[in-house]
Amino acid sequence: MTRKIIDTPYSVAALAPALAAMDVQCVIRYYNRQNTAKFPNKKLTAVEAKALSELGMSIAVVFQQNNRDLEDFSAANARDDAQQALIDAASVAQPGGTAIYFAVDNDFFRPAELDVIIGYFAGVCEEFKHAGTGYRLGVYGSGTVAQALLDEHLVDHVWIARALGWSGSRTFLKSDRWDLFQDAVDLKFENIDYDSNITRPGVTDFGQFRTARPPLGGSYKPGEIAASKTVFEVAARTFLNLRGGPGLDFDVIRSLQPVQRLYGLKRSGDWLQVDIEGDGAADGYVNANYLRPVVGTMEDVEASGVQPIDIAYQELQLHVRETPGEGVNPRIAVYYQKLDNVVHEDDDVPWCSYFVNYCFAGAGRRGSGRANARSWLSWGQPVLSPAQSRRGDLVVFSDGKPGSTRGHVGFLVGWQNDDPIILGGNQGDAVSVGPMDGNRVLGIRRG
Repeated sequence: MTRKIIDTPYSVAALAPALAAMDVQCVIRYYNRQNTAKFPNKKLTAVEAKALSELGMSIAVVFQQNNRDLEDFSAANARDDAQQALIDAASVAQPGGTAIYFAVDNDFFRPAELDVIIGYFAGVCEEFKHAGTGYRLGVYGSGTVAQALLDEHLVDHVWIARALGWSGSRTFLKSDRWDLFQDAVDLKFENIDYDSNITRPGVTDFGQFRTARPPLGGSYKPGEIAASKTVFEVAARTFLNLRGGPGLDFDVIRSLQPVQRLYGLKRSGDWLQVDIEGDGAADGYVNANYLRPVVGTMEDVEASGVQPIDIAYQELQLHVRETPGEGVNPRIAVYYQKLDNVVHEDDDVPWCSYFVNYCFAGAGRRGSGRANARSWLSWGQPVLSPAQSRRGDLVVFSDGKPGSTRGHVGFLVGWQNDDPIILGGNQGDAVSVGPMDGNRVLGIRRG
């Protein structure tokens, strides 16, 4: 288990050490008026809260006493539920300024239904204000319910239920107004059932708390929880290949079906490293052009630490070389295609800038965007002298012909006296490494 935020109707007091060892950071538990025969330990207790807190985990709470039928949201229940929630919060020493969520565990979307829900939350707000505890109010439910309550300024936090078929939920997840999303349900650990949750990218405080002195070595801050994940769906019509690396040269591991969900881990150009199971482990790479965002966007995914020169070395290991008289080498055709989407019939088109642009794209960075080697002279920032240069800088050369506008560009590997050693494409009609004439250097650039 590497789920960071879980919710469960079962007591986890005895399992707290195991959960902490598995890197769970927050457990969402319940307040209610009365436990049921099905869930005799549904309500959070002081003993459980202390066990979680002392092991460095935080707690979030949601009040639910049925909360599925419309009659559960009467004015009388609003008063009784709010008062009970305050009693339960006091019993576990929940700090003021944290949140209590209230469940709306059904897909209410008709105007008359929403009016009832709004009235219920208005009643809860009134009781909270009267008590003066400073608790923030949250809602667990659909996007439509959340939007209605936010528009009335009745809630501070939103927890979207797993049921994305509920009214407004898919649209709401594309906004910046939610805090939690129940990304997986009916999971099992030891002898309990639990659900998994993620935060909206960038959200660290969703009203969670601790009730005991923090463990030795630091103090608790809401920002300790880093459970943000991006969720995507396969948007391909038939299937999408999961590959072992970020490119078509890597083997296919398996095929993913349309609408299958996955988590984004790191992006590398047009490729996304993904987690299929939600356990935090990388399962492979897919082409991001065939994905549809559910939670977050591609920009919310951390860029890979791979540098453009690393991509260049990967290409070097493929022994890419022109094939005179046999048309274009398929690998060089990929460089052409990546930059200008043009299919060239042979290798006569100079391709050094195509190659460098391809390496930048593979590392998720922007290159010059042009096929002319000298276009790199206006890219990035100048490196003023060879002494200030470093591995991975770009070196732009003239072709040595007076009046010519053509040239060459490649990655700096090192120096051999006054001549730079360059890793580049179209060097000796291949991807290669070797020294080049230092007298032809027009500039050194760094992005």
